[in-house]
Amino acid sequence: MKLAGFLLLVTITFLSLEVQDLQAAVPPLKLLGACIEFCSSSLDCDPGERCVSNGCGHICAADLSTDEDLP
Repeated sequence: MKLAGFLLLVTITFLSLEVQDLQAAVPPLKLLGACIEFCSSSLDCDPGERCVSNGCGHICAADLSTDEDLP
């Protein structure tokens, strides 16, 4: 019984760290909902940025993803 409780605690801790990592990879959107198309693809953005949706339009935002984020 103690082993099952310990494994449950380890699993919950691991999953919460994964969620925090995923939340950190999502860029903050300062123009949330602004229906303006600043870009149509990441080629329109500066190096290190990518074209992302802000809920209505598209903006260039810092690319926070790394190769480690890919499945």
